[in-house]
Amino acid sequence: MRKDARRNDWTCSELAYLREMAGVASRRDICRHLRRSAKSVQRKADRLRAEGEDISLRCHRRQLVTCPACGRLSWTARGKEGICEPCRRRDQLAAVHGRIADLLAMLPPSEREVYERTEAEVGSSWDAMPRACPAKGAGRYAAARAAEAREVEVEQWMVRNLKRQVKAAQKRKERIEKKVKSMGICNESPGEEMR
Repeated sequence: MRKDARRNDWTCSELAYLREMAGVASRRDICRHLRRSAKSVQRKADRLRAEGEDISLRCHRRQLVTCPACGRLSWTARGKEGICEPCRRRDQLAAVHGRIADLLAMLPPSEREVYERTEAEVGSSWDAMPRACPAKGAGRYAAARAAEAREVEVEQWMVRNLKRQVKAAQKRKERIEKKVKSMGICNESPGEEMR
């Protein structure tokens, strides 16, 4: 300490804030809030760690963004639409199912019944959901990284399964289109007018 420097002891509220925000907020934000230098905050954290407290100023910066469509944290919610890959796949699946419904409406009732009886039983299976890896005994930084990695893993699992469902639905749609064409039925959606 300099000879003419004024001593600025840590208050209980400052220590409580440091303990609460270490690993959650960035070091810069902690220093601004406490109005202390980075060296001072680092020294205090080192002293607390030496006294046996599990405190680290290392802060995990989240790479995930919130999807505006489903509200989940996502690493694929980028691009022009800003929605995540599972939402895009769900929209794609809904469009294919809509086309299937339009094609089914073109079939005569007897053919539709046969299709519904045989094809409705066919479904794509889902992979098992990835297991959660508990981050017991880990600090806030490691726990935040593990939580983010888990979100990414679950999103990848969901995308794989939705891709499989879309592919199966597209195959069903192709089979119905083939049947509609073989029967010589006009290939326009119900409700559309002839031009």
